[in-house]
Amino acid sequence: MINIQTFTKKWDMLPAGGLILCAVSGGRDSMALLHLLWEMGKKGDFRVHAAHFNHHLRPTADRDQGFVIGWCGAKGIPLTCGGGDAAAYARELGTSLEDGARQLRYRFLEETADRVGAAHIATAHHREDNAETLLLHLLRGSGLRGLGGIPPVRGRIVRPLLETSRADIDGYVRRHQIPYMEDETNADTRFTRNRLRLEVFPLLEEISPGCTGRMAAAADLLREDDQHFRGAVDASLFTFKGDRAEISLRELKKLDQSMARRTVREMARSLQGDLDRRSVEQVLGLGTGGYLDLPGRLCAYRTGTKLTLRREPDPPLPLLLTEGTQVWWRWLVQVYLSGEPVQEDGQTVALGGCSAPLTIALWSGQGSLAVENGARTIKRLFTDRRIPIQDRWEHPALYVDGRPAAVFGVATDWTLRPRPGEICLVVRLEERRAENNQIGGTL
Repeated sequence: MINIQTFTKKWDMLPAGGLILCAVSGGRDSMALLHLLWEMGKKGDFRVHAAHFNHHLRPTADRDQGFVIGWCGAKGIPLTCGGGDAAAYARELGTSLEDGARQLRYRFLEETADRVGAAHIATAHHREDNAETLLLHLLRGSGLRGLGGIPPVRGRIVRPLLETSRADIDGYVRRHQIPYMEDETNADTRFTRNRLRLEVFPLLEEISPGCTGRMAAAADLLREDDQHFRGAVDASLFTFKGDRAEISLRELKKLDQSMARRTVREMARSLQGDLDRRSVEQVLGLGTGGYLDLPGRLCAYRTGTKLTLRREPDPPLPLLLTEGTQVWWRWLVQVYLSGEPVQEDGQTVALGGCSAPLTIALWSGQGSLAVENGARTIKRLFTDRRIPIQDRWEHPALYVDGRPAAVFGVATDWTLRPRPGEICLVVRLEERRAENNQIGGTL
């Protein structure tokens, strides 16, 4: 018997007089949740809308979508379907297939909830899912937050079955004769979570019967502890300024190691980022003038008096230059030929003997340039010119056949400098005015 009344009431999961969006894949757990919410909604004072996302990852994905459409139609449950190429999306982001699929799915759910006016989005995570998540995070060396497992509520995502066992879900499905589709990949032990569920947890239950439930309960306690310690972080220690969070090194040094770690994590969270322990330790170990690229498009750097975490904007795509004026990022890029000597400055570069296609992009962090007294890495050239680390990533660079030819305001490759009397190719940047910010392409 599934009784989620007390649990859902404790966490305010069911919207009185409102609408709840139920994520349904067509599998056993989500079909049980949809059926349960549909029955409760008929007796209570809320309505249910179903949402199905097709990741296009399996030959049977369209079959599952058709099944959900048919079942919801027969029951009179409104349904919204969506889909996306999860594999291509994951490749584009450079993330795992599982993470890419999850991001696409949750984006679809949030957008659907907005469109239909749902107060909450329900997913079918249950007690064993919670225990598996705790163990996965433990194997990865997670801290207290990861060991807290799956939260009952995150934003408007709610998990009504989180304290319900898989056995109780099975019993509910049998009792109500709820049909469902089997995902054939659930039996593939090449996936870590499947192997835990199919091989590791049965062995753990054999060694210590009931351990799955105790692990899920432990995750609840650890999550409460994490929330307590997060609340203990004094947010006034650091300042938040839109794209960056800063803390005085003097204040940071007053904290013990545990609170220093938590403060750095909270700084990252204020920027919608999340750092693991290794990244946090690297941030705390930064020396003066140090710089770190961090996950989630965050970076960290330390000056003599403060530590800064910053969220980097999405970089503009490289642009293949043609003669004339083009728009790229925050610049108007003027490209023309000149037979006269050109005075180079921070916004003008002159190249001689350049016949290959020329591309403008932000400096990639790599490469070197030939200078008068030999080759120097671009990093070294930035240092020689005393350009702060945090400002280097916004410097446009010119590339020829993928190799850096010049970095504006830093240096031009000596081998590409114009010879006296030679017609040269001039690239000049002009800051775009506010009224021109909608211009795109070639002018």
